[in-house]
This record gives sequence, C-alpha cells and structure tokens, in this order.
Amino acid sequence: MKISINGISYEVDSSSSITQALEESNRSLAKQNNDQPNEQRKPNDFVIALNQTFVPRSQYSSTQLQDNDVIELLSPMAGG
Repeated sequence: MKISINGISYEVDSSSSITQALEESNRSLAKQNNDQPNEQRKPNDFVIALNQTFVPRSQYSSTQLQDNDVIELLSPMAGG
C-alpha cells in the first residue's frame, strides 16, 4: 500500500504499523543516500501525526496503517 511520510511516498506492506513504516522508510533513505544507520531518523527524535492526529509513542508499534495514510514527523521545539 502507499503512504506518505513528510511528503514522500513509500510503498509498505498492507499490515504495516507506524514503526514498521519508519523502518522501511529508513531503509529506502539509506539506499538513496548511502547513510549509516546511526544517521537515520529515530522514533524518539520526533513526534508523529497520522492524518493530522497526534499518536503517542507507546502506540507506534500497534497503530496499523491504511492505504494513503499521511505521516508527519515533527521535531520538538525548545525554548521559552
């Protein structure tokens, strides 16, 4: 099935969770950019919105994706 992560389309298995989709997108990015694993995005580095709805980290592995879902990775902002 097709999903979007930060505006980039990816093909993932139909039973994929958010965690699995991120792993697949990391593999795709690594192939394209010859990145090392430690340079790839990690789930604890950002928060996730699925179809404009916040998903708690505790639910990344249990949230099943649907065809045409849109995932946005949002970096936390610090400051005062």
